[in-house]
Amino acid sequence: MRGDMTNSQSSHALSGLLDSMQDPNASAYSLLGPTEYPESVAFWHDPSAPTMRVAPSYQAVPLAEQKKHKRTRSGCFTCRSRRIKCDENRPVCERCRKGSRDCVYPSPAPSSSKASARNAKSRGYRPPSQGSDSSGKVEAEALSPLEPILDEEEPDATSDSRPSPIISSARPKIHKSRSTQSLWKSSWQTDTAFVKEQSSSPSTESSRLESMSVRSGSIGHSTAELINNARLSDDVRFYLSFHQEFMTTPHFFLRQSCFHFIHHNLIELALQYEPLLYALVGFSAYHHSLHTEGKLSTFLKYYNKALVLLRKSLGSGEPHTEATLCTVLVLTTIEEYIGDWMNLIDHHRAAHALMRELLTPESSNLNELHTNIFLWYARFDVVVGILAGTETCLSRDWYLAKEQHDAEQAALYPDDPSKQLELVGSINRRFGLDMASLYAKLSRGMVSMEQFAVQNEQLGAWLEQAKIILRAFDDYEYKVQEFPHKQPLTEDDITDPYMPGGLHRGALWDFNYAWIDILSTETMYKFQTMQVLQQPMLQELQDLSQEQCRLIETMERWPYKENGYCIMFKNSIGMASMFLPKDHKHQMWSRRKMAIMEQNGYIIPPSFRMALSAIWHQPEVNHWWLPNDEGYTNIVREIRELTAERSAQPRDELRENVRDMKTLFGRLNVNDLEDGSSPTSTNSGHH
Repeated sequence: MRGDMTNSQSSHALSGLLDSMQDPNASAYSLLGPTEYPESVAFWHDPSAPTMRVAPSYQAVPLAEQKKHKRTRSGCFTCRSRRIKCDENRPVCERCRKGSRDCVYPSPAPSSSKASARNAKSRGYRPPSQGSDSSGKVEAEALSPLEPILDEEEPDATSDSRPSPIISSARPKIHKSRSTQSLWKSSWQTDTAFVKEQSSSPSTESSRLESMSVRSGSIGHSTAELINNARLSDDVRFYLSFHQEFMTTPHFFLRQSCFHFIHHNLIELALQYEPLLYALVGFSAYHHSLHTEGKLSTFLKYYNKALVLLRKSLGSGEPHTEATLCTVLVLTTIEEYIGDWMNLIDHHRAAHALMRELLTPESSNLNELHTNIFLWYARFDVVVGILAGTETCLSRDWYLAKEQHDAEQAALYPDDPSKQLELVGSINRRFGLDMASLYAKLSRGMVSMEQFAVQNEQLGAWLEQAKIILRAFDDYEYKVQEFPHKQPLTEDDITDPYMPGGLHRGALWDFNYAWIDILSTETMYKFQTMQVLQQPMLQELQDLSQEQCRLIETMERWPYKENGYCIMFKNSIGMASMFLPKDHKHQMWSRRKMAIMEQNGYIIPPSFRMALSAIWHQPEVNHWWLPNDEGYTNIVREIRELTAERSAQPRDELRENVRDMKTLFGRLNVNDLEDGSSPTSTNSGHH
């Protein structure tokens, strides 16, 4: 009965979305827009770009029918994507020089057996999650770097009789007789949490683009075969490879436990469902253009293609699947990246309808694919609820069921850090759920100020519980005591990032992200409490902010961090920047971090820039974060202009509130954030 009602409600919601699609004046960027580029896209659309060839089918072709193309993996990415031979001249090959094209090389794959063994060891594997059904169970795969493949026309090419190198398909088995504790203890021994060492010194995202190839071994043999055997145009294949080699779980706002979901499940679904394929390709093209000074029109081409295909799919009456839902979630992710929170609401609502149709609270715990989809969706649900001043769309029973499941698993496996992290994540989601609900009730007059104060204090107890769980893993053995590649500290440094024991490593790397999330949530909580209850909390907020800065700076200087790491700081940096000391070096630290975020594609909303410019008394921040437009790339300018155009005219008060972040800044009085004496740095960390 409940299932019939849920399907009826979901069908009604999607029917409303389909009706809205018929509006010829709707935005082409929205899920509900027309099927071709509107005038607003003309500025970025590049008509001279080659027409995208769309394969009619994405099913695997029998090997006997395929023409075997030997492609080099040692040439530059541009020549590989164009399927032409690269002469491998450095730093710019001859073909790229003649064509004035960007020339980006991967790092060479290790050739010695000793290096290969070391690489395989450094990647390691994580034990599969307990409690998943057998159909969704993930087995760790033996990994090895891809060796260069010679072009067929090369004079020194070997004969076809020579066996070509492949990724080993052998998969290590996990025996139940081994304790969970021994499993995760054996996996921490690498100094990297889940990626191979990518550079010998700290760097920004773009400078590590050349290290993409070292991650290619982590694709997994079955996924590589899926991509290689599918009928794909060259450009689509290139961006799928970029997704596999460069993109990481942080790019999708997810933790490392979702690695298999991002790099296998999504690919598998995308090769069977074109809207998801082009949404993923568009997201990959977006990041590729950021790191190679590409054109935004490339991303827009695939993005609009995904929207057109999704509209066609939704209007065809064909059954909705997890691939449909994942398509909408990729689009929602893109909307957040470009700072278009108003249109994100449309995608969020469509995802909500599909969640209720395709998943249940039970399946979100028992089916691994559904678990990952829930984690992806729930983050948007909670964030939008907080920003809009409303309750979450998904009902409370979903969140409570996930929390109960994670609590049971954490109790069964007290020494398994992944189980404890999942519980901390559930507690943080529950906190966001309850906080959004409580503040929504207060704004509607449904609770008195006295009731609010009592319930608000109870909220704080949840955060303390999460901290207790995280502190249980503050073990000396898993903390960095000797920091490699130290850089001398200067008077511009606002913290000591090399404090012994100040960073988790190896299998506990994700604990750093968990701490940042909890500290950021606590900052948000105390900021809202200060505004509503007029409680003096500035010093507490400053201490929390400085601890977040220390951890962020330490992670940034860690040479083995993964691509996309800075995206996970998006909530923390914004909140911390509001309460740091107002001197020049603290402001410049925040401004540099904000610039890095935008250079990596995560655009800070204009309303947040305006708030920070007022708090800092720095009006130029409204234009760009750094003086003299330092680091203000052309593509970031284009993305900002695109978002400004899309956000100019909100359709209703809800979208206007989200765009302006009124829940955060509606009651903000800059004078309340002023302190007569500039606070000194503290070491009030969690360690």
